Amino acid sequence: MKKTLALVLALAMVFSSITVAFAEDTLGEDAQVCADLGMLKGETGTVDAAYVATAPTRLQAAVMFLRLKGLEEEALAFTGEDNFADGNIAWAEGANLIAYLKANPQLGWIGDGTNFNPTGVMTAQAYYKVLLEALGYKQTTAEVAGDFTWEEVFTFAASVGLSKVAAVESFTVNDLAVATVEALKVNVKDTEKTLAATLVEAGVVDEAKAVAAGLVEAAPAAVAVAVKSAKATGNAVVEVTFEEAVDAAAAN
Repeated sequence: MKKTLALVLALAMVFSSITVAFAEDTLGEDAQVCADLGMLKGETGTVDAAYVATAPTRLQAAVMFLRLKGLEEEALAFTGEDNFADGNIAWAEGANLIAYLKANPQLGWIGDGTNFNPTGVMTAQAYYKVLLEALGYKQTTAEVAGDFTWEEVFTFAASVGLSKVAAVESFTVNDLAVATVEALKVNVKDTEKTLAATLVEAGVVDEAKAVAAGLVEAAPAAVAVAVKSAKATGNAVVEVTFEEAVDAAAAN
């Protein structure tokens, strides 16, 4: 009896440790969504729990953001010479990307106006600010009369439905994924379309992947119905008879 009990306890401890290890290696739902959409690729080509627990630099976060927008290749190949004061980094394509961000301030990556701070750690406030810009809102600056100031980022973001990582102090790749998916489900300014639907419509995000992630609804499938007969009943009217019942929308 004692041997049996000892064996049961030993097995319980083994399976308990396996469960914990498995949980630690499992991606969060939002990180998996961002990986499936191609936004997260990992430093070695693998997106795992260890990777999403890392703190992204501003440059890394910008690269992920541009991937989501379908602009990464364009940014890496950018040839504009005007750049932030600290933008000419050793990674040549990275320098191109930073110059691209300077040339496209509407994307929201404006740094402090002079420096981009590529190696600085990303923060929840800075990333929510960028997501607000992606949704069509603008930060108020000396040159722009926008929708919110830097100090108002969190309160304004919350007013449009972005708040899940607002209290995070040590911002990680996983937090970036959570905030991104949160934003993808929010309507773009002055529209009835979510950011995800807008990106799908523009051909930037794969529709099938967006549907699988629950970001957009699948388009209704076309129904093929055979026409039984058609006859003119007036100068501008044709009466069509279908072999099967169809609803009014389909008939039109």
